[in-house]
Amino acid sequence: MQKNQQIESRAGLSDKRVVVLGGSSGIGLAVAEQVVACGARAIIASSNAERVKQAVETLDGNPDGHTLDLSDERDIQNFFHKVGDFDHLVFTAGDALH
Repeated sequence: MQKNQQIESRAGLSDKRVVVLGGSSGIGLAVAEQVVACGARAIIASSNAERVKQAVETLDGNPDGHTLDLSDERDIQNFFHKVGDFDHLVFTAGDALH
């Protein structure tokens, strides 16, 4: 990506809210880090409460962290009701649906 494209890409996320399902480790956490670096607010969710807590502590930009069981429809509905409006959704929760 050329420098001008990088600047445009970062400006496009400025002040946005990005939900990252599976955002407490691995690729999801890396996505959340980039989201924050681009000026957006990260909202991460994962099934492991301790990893969510650790991820929130490592991220800048006042991220939100939520424990979420993606195999539980009611839990998913409650999560999205609580989160409210957001601009982007990233799903990186690899084995959540097994």
